[in-house]
Amino acid sequence: MNFTLTTLALLMSAMLAAQAPALMPYQAAARGANGQPLVNATVTARFTVHDGTASGTNVWQEVQTITTNAQGLFTAQIGSVSPLNAIDWSVGDKFMQVELNTGNGFADIGTQQMVSVPYALHTEGINYSVSASGDTLYIGNGGYVIVPGISAANPSGGGNGGDGGGGSAGTSSGTTAHTCGVNNVVNASLTYNSVIDQEGNIYKTIVLGTREWMAENLNTSTYRNGDPIVTDLNATQWSGTNLGAWAYYNGDATRECPYGKLYKFYACTDSRQLCPTGWHVPTDSEWSTLINIYDPGAMGGINWVNFAGGPLKSTGTSQAGTGFWNAPNTGATNASGFSALPGGFITAMGVSSSAVTNGYYWTSTQVDAAIGYGRSLYSDPGSIIQTANFNKRSGMSVRCVRD
Repeated sequence: MNFTLTTLALLMSAMLAAQAPALMPYQAAARGANGQPLVNATVTARFTVHDGTASGTNVWQEVQTITTNAQGLFTAQIGSVSPLNAIDWSVGDKFMQVELNTGNGFADIGTQQMVSVPYALHTEGINYSVSASGDTLYIGNGGYVIVPGISAANPSGGGNGGDGGGGSAGTSSGTTAHTCGVNNVVNASLTYNSVIDQEGNIYKTIVLGTREWMAENLNTSTYRNGDPIVTDLNATQWSGTNLGAWAYYNGDATRECPYGKLYKFYACTDSRQLCPTGWHVPTDSEWSTLINIYDPGAMGGINWVNFAGGPLKSTGTSQAGTGFWNAPNTGATNASGFSALPGGFITAMGVSSSAVTNGYYWTSTQVDAAIGYGRSLYSDPGSIIQTANFNKRSGMSVRCVRD
C-alpha cells in the first residue's frame, strides 16, 4: 500500500517549558495508491530520529498504533511511547523519518529536518542559578545575564565623599548607557550604575550611603504592570481628578530629556507601582536619610532648610550654557552625583510654574487625605526643604530608590 502525506505539521509549542509534556503533536493525511483517503483505517506508525543527516545514525525511535478518521487524517503524540528527552539535542542536526504500515510492511513516508523548536527539550539539561543578591542569572557553563546596576559584574559606585557623601570614589560615568544622555547633568567624575524601567528607559543610578537612587528624573508613562498612566488632561480635568496622572511642564514634550515627566501624588502611591521592579518612590524618611548624609545638622525639624541642596544639585546654569538651573545655582557641586534638576511644578489647578528656578520631588508619604510630603530645591539658596503642604493633585518630579 502506498501513502501520500498531504498535511505535515510538527506542532511543538508544548515543549517550550521544561515542565510541559515532552511531546510533539503530529498530524498527516494518509491516502492509498488510488489517491483516495484511507478512511477509519488502523495503521502502525514508526517515528525515527536520525543524527546529522537524513540517513544518519538512528538515535531514537518509537512505534505507535493509530487510526485515521473519516477524512483519512490521523494524529499522534510523538514521544508518548519513548521519551524524546533521551535525545541529546545539544549536538548536531536532527531529522525525523516517518513510516506507515497497514499490514504489508513499513512504507517510507519521508524524512524532514527538525527545526529549532524541538531543541527546547535541551533546556532541561542546562544549568542555571541566581546570585545570592538576586542580581545575576547564570546560564549554562559560564554564561550569565546581569540585571543592570546591581551585579558584582557591574559594580556599584557612589559619591566622592564631599560634604560627608556616601559611597566610594568613582572613575568614569561614560560606560553606563542611559536613554537621555544629555550633557551637564550627572557628575562625570563618578561611577554610575543603571536601571531599566517598564518602558525600556535606562537611567543612571548612584549609591549614596547605603541606598541606591536614580540619578535622573523618572520618565515612564506606564505603571509597572504595563497599564498606561492617565495623561493629556486639560487644566479643568487635571484639577478635577484624584487619579494618578502625568504631564510635561507647560505641555512641552521637548522637556522630556532631561527633566522627565511631572506626576501627581496619586501615581506615586498607586498599587500598580510607578517605579521599576525592585525600586519604589522614596518615603519622606528615606529622603531625610539622604539629606542627612550631606547636612547632619538638618535632622529633627519639620521644615528643614539646610545646605544639602548644593551637593544634590546638578551644576552649571542655563544662562552660561553649562547646565539647566537658573543663575546663580547657589552652592551647586553635585558632589553626591544625585544630579537634581529644576523640573518645575504643576499646581493642583493644572498651571505650570517655577521651571528653571525650582525642582520639586514627591515622596510617597502623605500628610492627610489631600496633602503629601515633597522636597524642594532652588537655584537660590542652596537648600533643600521638606514641604508638608503639597496638594496631591500637584505635578512634581520623581526619583526612585532601590528596595
